[in-house]
Amino acid sequence: MNAHRLFHLATLLTLVVVLAGCGATTSPVTQAPPTAVPATAAPTAVPATTSPTVPPATPATAVKDASITLTWYGQSTFALFTGTGLKALLDPTNTGTGYKIPKLEGIELVTASHEHSDHNDVSLAAGSPVILRGLSAGDWAKIDQMVKGVRVRTVGTYHDDAQGGKRGKNVIFVFDVDGLRVAHLGDLGHPLSPEQIKDVGPVDVILIPVGGFYTIDAKAAVEVVNQLNPKVVVPMHFKTADLAASLAGVLAPVDDFIKAMGDKATVTEAGQTVTIERSKLPASRTIMVMKYK
Repeated sequence: MNAHRLFHLATLLTLVVVLAGCGATTSPVTQAPPTAVPATAAPTAVPATTSPTVPPATPATAVKDASITLTWYGQSTFALFTGTGLKALLDPTNTGTGYKIPKLEGIELVTASHEHSDHNDVSLAAGSPVILRGLSAGDWAKIDQMVKGVRVRTVGTYHDDAQGGKRGKNVIFVFDVDGLRVAHLGDLGHPLSPEQIKDVGPVDVILIPVGGFYTIDAKAAVEVVNQLNPKVVVPMHFKTADLAASLAGVLAPVDDFIKAMGDKATVTEAGQTVTIERSKLPASRTIMVMKYK
């Protein structure tokens, strides 16, 4: 066999091998055909006024402004009407103090800071109100409860500067009205301790005795005002034209307190009834001298 025939034989064998390989069976890889999108189809539009994931914003609910209405009847006696609808009578005084107070209708709550007759005449309220007495068996009553949307609580103090050795105990009644805090100091007889200041807490309005003798005098009242730092100061338990002679002879007039405060507060005169709103509290400390008739 010559070289020429060997070359042709090798070429023929190579071609057979290639053709055999091409004829082998293989497992094809299956693929999902792409989804056809019509050339004329447009993407679905999301309306401009809605969001597929974030719900529309809910308008903020208006916050109700807290308010109280105070009516002074003399001595330490106030009617307190709140924006929550509570009608309360604080430290009702008897006729022996000289003030002529009619029986009050519609009162739902009566508070008494202590059991002296010029602070505990609960009969002044007609009907059958809830009565909260600050003292029980001569000791402080632990009061902290809700009455018609108002948190009412007590802070124990003394009626004198001898830890009750002269006149016994007294309580401060604190009223929390939708974030507006009012404190009736009763017959407070001394500056407050750090613990008592903490227990009262930040306060917006205080009703404070200033006449001396049975309570703190003008100088001590200024100290208590500085301790509690309220926006509104309402003096009480001081000498007036209608005060009984037995009390008028020992209690000082409100002017002594105003002079002692000096330029540390603005003084305003008010009527027998005033309304105080949380959003309209004065920017600086204000002494509000009320009328009792």
